[in-house]
Amino acid sequence: MNGARIPPPVQAPPAEHQAAPCTWVQTVGIDDIILSYSSEHWLGPGHDDSVQRWDIGMHFKDEGPGPCFGTIELYVVDHWRSPNVVQSLDAVSVDLCEIGTALYDPELGDLRDELHEDLALPGKTTIVDRVRMDRRFRGQGLGVYLTGLALDHLSHGAGVIALFPGPLDDNAPMPPPGSWGEVDEAALAAARARLGRAWSRLGFEHYRDGTWILAPGMRTLHDALCHEQQRLQDHRWNVTFTDVSTSGAVISAGIDKVTMPKSAPHPLRSGGIEGS
Repeated sequence: MNGARIPPPVQAPPAEHQAAPCTWVQTVGIDDIILSYSSEHWLGPGHDDSVQRWDIGMHFKDEGPGPCFGTIELYVVDHWRSPNVVQSLDAVSVDLCEIGTALYDPELGDLRDELHEDLALPGKTTIVDRVRMDRRFRGQGLGVYLTGLALDHLSHGAGVIALFPGPLDDNAPMPPPGSWGEVDEAALAAARARLGRAWSRLGFEHYRDGTWILAPGMRTLHDALCHEQQRLQDHRWNVTFTDVSTSGAVISAGIDKVTMPKSAPHPLRSGGIEGS
């Protein structure tokens, strides 16, 4: 051991010396939200990089991205890098394969002719796979609006943008096994129709086999986002934040409580668009 001394283990400070959780209430709006983008690019030989996954976080700003209240999962498909896009999407998930089959010819792997002809600008295919958001912020179109911002950021209004309206998250209630029937199918169709109407606020329309696409056109998404921004500009949420600090360093922070006060007129806004 050469006489080396092993330092004693670090002891946690007594409970009475630990910093008490700090709680504060802040009124926030859409101007207080930050979207964070994360992706991975694998360089290994033989790796299929034609399908790129993007994870986007919805945060309230706190000298940068603060507490996260939702996530968006997108896939960007580069059809020039894949000999068959449907097969590349099938390697990721069955759900993406179904969307890919609606958009691409399963035999040739090429974009369907009618889609290619209608595109205002060629480009990659962007697919919305999953949107999750704290239930306390739902029902106001916020998730749709933030997803639209992410789509605009990654696609620049070019190429095909698609999704398949489904449950908002993995915790959505599903019928018990063996109970599927006409009533359940009708309820599921009604739920998808409601979600389809929500996504139509961005210009999405049904294309085929349950897959919806953004109406081709360079300004479709841009105009829809301007409309949604005006509609949501007056929305305010009273959010109670809680953090636990040690020696001034924040170890964790989160959203403890959310209430929505009556919307106040925005000081820079004249007129407005009614919406829910």
